[in-house]
This record gives sequence, C-alpha cells and structure tokens, in this order.
Amino acid sequence: MSRPILLYLTDLSNGDEGEDILISNWLRQFFRLVLCHPADCERTEDEVDEIIIRNVWNENSYPPPHPDYLERFMRKKLVIHDDLYRSSSTDKTYLVDLSKRGYPVIPTVDSVEDINRLPLVDAYFIKPKDGFDAIGTKKIGANELIKLNPTGYCIQPFIDFEYEISFYYLDKHLQYVLFAPDKKERWNLVEFVPTEADIDFADKFIQWNKQRYGIERIDACRLKTGELLLVEIEDQGSMYLSVQSLGNERREVFLYNLKDSIFQRIADD
Repeated sequence: MSRPILLYLTDLSNGDEGEDILISNWLRQFFRLVLCHPADCERTEDEVDEIIIRNVWNENSYPPPHPDYLERFMRKKLVIHDDLYRSSSTDKTYLVDLSKRGYPVIPTVDSVEDINRLPLVDAYFIKPKDGFDAIGTKKIGANELIKLNPTGYCIQPFIDFEYEISFYYLDKHLQYVLFAPDKKERWNLVEFVPTEADIDFADKFIQWNKQRYGIERIDACRLKTGELLLVEIEDQGSMYLSVQSLGNERREVFLYNLKDSIFQRIADD
C-alpha cells in the first residue's frame, strides 16, 4: 500500500524555517510529502490526500479572514488537517465576545465608547483584529486613544504581567506547555509543568472552541497575582509550535501523535 500524499503548506521565508524543516523531514518517513508555498499549490492541491497548513501567515500577502487559497480549499472541500471550517480565530473579535461573557481573558472592547468596561488604567494596548505576530500593535495613553478613536482594533488595558505561557493541543488533547521566563523574549521558551488549575484554564477555551480536530495553541499571560488571562487562541495552522524547545522524548511523542492525527483525518474523510 502506497503512502498517503501530504501537501505541507509553508513559506520558508517567514523566519521559522528550522521548525518546518524538522517537522516535514520527520513526516516524510510516513507520507509522500509535497513542501509548497501557498502561491504555488493550486496545481498540486487536488492530487493529495491531505493538506497541513503551517507557517504561511504573512499579513501583506494573505489578508484575512481567509486568503484566496483557503477559500479555494474550503470550496473544494479538500481534506485539511486544521479544522478551518470551524475556526474561531479568523479575526480577534472573539476576544471581545469572550470578555463580555466573563471568560478569563484580558478585558477587551473594540470601541472607545466601551472603554468604561475596562479597568481604569494610564495606558491601553491596541491591536488590529486581523493582525498577527504583534504587527500593528501599540501602547497608547488614554487621551491619545480617545483622540485616535481606532476602528478595526481590539482595545485592552496595558497589563504588567509576569510571563507568557502557551498550551499546545492536538485533536483537543493537551500535548505540552511552554513558557517564556523573560517576557521581553516571547519565543525564547522552555518547558513548563502546569498545575491542574492551569490546565483547567486552557481547557475552558478548547471546550469553547468548536474545532473538531487539528492543532490549537492557547496563549496566556500570568499576572503578578498568579492568575492566567487569555491573550489569544491560535487555531489556523499555528505558526509557532516551538518543537525545538522540547526535550527529545516529549518532541518525539508529539510528532508521533501528529502523524497519527494526520492519518486519522484521512481515514475519517
């Protein structure tokens, strides 16, 4: 029986090529792999068994909510590893909704008319609803915020947190947790042993999110009081899996689980 064909969609110029090379080389043991840039995949996408979307998020080239190639994948009902059909994070409006519903997220509104819903602070943090990787974000004073009156942005109180932490899930099951001991070095990560309360926190958002399969990353910050608040949910081809920050054994377990998940997605289609 021939190995399934996997279209591994990535943009190696986006700065995370080491991770993609590691993952794709490992998957090549089990799949016939086509490593492809999204601009070049149309000729190939109908001939593969499954598509795994990785490091392709570039704001200028692929504007949200769905770049052309994603619209095409969904129109054709192609087998995609991450469940884009039920993705909740096509833009960051979900943070406003979760904040209104009382979830443990950084308090968020999207209009200066609603800043009375936020804690009274000297500075705010604004970020584009359709942005990624901190592009377009800005720390801003209250007076400047009122004057600017931004639209299309999430508005949050500027929070002095201890560190950022990420929970990595595959098919709704927690795989590993990493954190940044130095908050100025967001992606200088080390393994973290979560408490039951930490896992319960992350599980709330996994249960809220309606994705049936694929990778989800729950990004949070730890306040000086010890509580966690959600920063964002990454559920569309999570850009950074940071597998190189894992010990060999944990990384191998995750990669085997990823392989099994991909096979299961093909079988379920």
